[in-house]
Amino acid sequence: MRHQTKQSILSLIAVVMVAILPLSCTSSDNPVEPKSPTHSPAPASSGPTDPEVISFVNLVNSYRASKGLSVLVWDGRVAAVAQAHSQDMIDRNYFGHTDPDGLTPPDRLRAAGIVFTDWGENIAGNAWTGADVFQRWINSPGHLANIEFPNFTHHGVGLVDGMWTHMFVNENTGSAAVISTTAKSEPSK
Repeated sequence: MRHQTKQSILSLIAVVMVAILPLSCTSSDNPVEPKSPTHSPAPASSGPTDPEVISFVNLVNSYRASKGLSVLVWDGRVAAVAQAHSQDMIDRNYFGHTDPDGLTPPDRLRAAGIVFTDWGENIAGNAWTGADVFQRWINSPGHLANIEFPNFTHHGVGLVDGMWTHMFVNENTGSAAVISTTAKSEPSK
């Protein structure tokens, strides 16, 4: 069997998986539990271009697949919201799910015109590789709950100077079910 380059393998994984995955916070951070406004995600885009984000997405989707969960589909608009939040945390020197103006993750998603039923967000600082942030979130029960939430279908990741934001959403299916103590789904209104 021929050996392929790392880039070829990453490209192949991205094409085969047709999805890319989320991010979370450090273990000392409080993850935002998924909530349920009434909207659904934008169409998926081709995927991330940053090698560390690609690595992270591949790790997340491989992890989800190993647990029998569907892989997350990359949504370029969700990723843009996540990227803007990471940049804002760097620019205004804060770390949190709620920005200094009081805007929350669902506020930011709605402002971008993203339609969703459920949402979740993980953030982390001083994480320089996709593998590092993945391990942090996998080892944090609250962040892991977002990664494992079965109703999430789409996600996007923002990375700026070691500041990660991983946002999760799902399509507006209109289903109503309590999935776990930390993740809820409510019917569309």
